[in-house]
Amino acid sequence: MLSKALVAGGALLGLTACATSSSPHQLTGSEWLLVAIDTSGSTTTLTRALQANHRLSFGEQGLLALQLDCNRGRASWAAGKPRNGAGRINIGPVASTRALCRDPSFGDQMASSLSDAKSYVLSADRRELVIETGALRFTFATAAE
Repeated sequence: MLSKALVAGGALLGLTACATSSSPHQLTGSEWLLVAIDTSGSTTTLTRALQANHRLSFGEQGLLALQLDCNRGRASWAAGKPRNGAGRINIGPVASTRALCRDPSFGDQMASSLSDAKSYVLSADRRELVIETGALRFTFATAAE
């Protein structure tokens, strides 16, 4: 009788492990270039050279790597499962290096504002990612080309 209980308990643990394991979020492993910032009705579009220096890389285990122009940053991230391409996203405070970058630079704006992120929209073809903070809208294009 004890052996049946142990077998049943082991099977239950195995099922629980299967139920809690999930596939990685669709942003995991993706890298993005900042192409535009929208603020209160005005849009700033970045040149290709500036885009290359303003990046996000969504890593595993909730790690976010950022290239903030001439600086580098790290933060945590978590996002909900998207519904029709849209979902909730949380980005933790960005820890970064503090070199003075030449103007124009949007690294400071990324570092200070992305931690206010509330939602994201991923285009159906997965070539564009929009992150909204409430005050700002960051538009990114996939870096995988």
